[in-house]
Amino acid sequence: MPTDDELFTSSEVLGGFPAKRARLLLFQIESRTAYLMIQSRRTVDLYLTEEIAEQQELAFFEALAQGREPPVRPTIRDLERYAPQWQALVPPNQILQATLAHLLGQKYHFAQRDIPHIREAVGLDTEGVQQAFQRQYLQSLDTIYIRRVGLLEWMRWQWNKLSGWLEHLPPFWTAYALTFTEIVGASIFALPIALAGVGPLAGVVVLVVMGVINVLTIAAMAEAVTRSGSIRYQGSYLGRLVQDYLGRPGSILLTTMVVTICVIALLAYYIGFSLTLDGATAIPAEVWAGLLFLLGVYFVRQKNLHATISSALVVGAINLGLILILSVLALGHVRLEHLLYVHVPFLNGRPFEPALLGLIFGVAFASYFGHFSV
Repeated sequence: MPTDDELFTSSEVLGGFPAKRARLLLFQIESRTAYLMIQSRRTVDLYLTEEIAEQQELAFFEALAQGREPPVRPTIRDLERYAPQWQALVPPNQILQATLAHLLGQKYHFAQRDIPHIREAVGLDTEGVQQAFQRQYLQSLDTIYIRRVGLLEWMRWQWNKLSGWLEHLPPFWTAYALTFTEIVGASIFALPIALAGVGPLAGVVVLVVMGVINVLTIAAMAEAVTRSGSIRYQGSYLGRLVQDYLGRPGSILLTTMVVTICVIALLAYYIGFSLTLDGATAIPAEVWAGLLFLLGVYFVRQKNLHATISSALVVGAINLGLILILSVLALGHVRLEHLLYVHVPFLNGRPFEPALLGLIFGVAFASYFGHFSV
């Protein structure tokens, strides 16, 4: 029986020399990593349709079948993050592992301390692989590593470590964090304006009631998703779920309402963004709105924001931090008479104001809207 110390075995001759096999193995590792990256981005893509998802899958597998580069090109940081998932692709062959290490060193630049998972997956720290590398290339395996990385590259590696930690959180905490952070959007800044008409105390009551309603509907939606066989076993999307429960008219109604909500919210963001910057700069609001529109067109043409679970959580955490900072700054302007102000319709003979209630309930529902995070 051949041993791992042999340059190549009879089976390796029939299957190709180590360098050829290692190149094929590296291609498989990169393809597997690219697929995992696509899946990670798809998790936080709220408006991805089933048709577009199928097109992405088809493009990926066509590239894989034809031996082309996948649509998503992984970096060495991506290989490190998903090393536990592709580790099973690496056979226990020291010659092949040494050749794979050589190819990694030729294609990528990395320091030894930055790739602990790759070192474990390929066995770079084992004596057998190091000896095999020494025999094949007449140099130490440490030559594949670089001594130092630049500041920008160091920051990218730190982000990669943070992303890996966030994406490996328990499912419960991942779902909780995504739902909690994604409901905190730009609409929350309109809450003080909308609730000022009824006063802080009444506003808190409205927020509690609206929050309970939204949390209950999110929980009901999550239960419907977990009970849906088409989503659990076929990977279907929200439109298919609604169609299974309510039929095609219900699915069409959902699509129409989602498009309407997105258009209205986008117009509100355009107006609020442009007017705010118009007051802070000498540039007219129309110019800011046009620039924001062009930026939106650019991202639409890209068809992907390249967002992941980690980026969504970090952006959400930044939003929460900014809101807390603004709240702390506002504490210096608190006045007791303002806190005790109450203006509720029908209370103490006050008239009913439909416009005020419409503004309050509309903004409150928009601020708590996180159902697509399910």
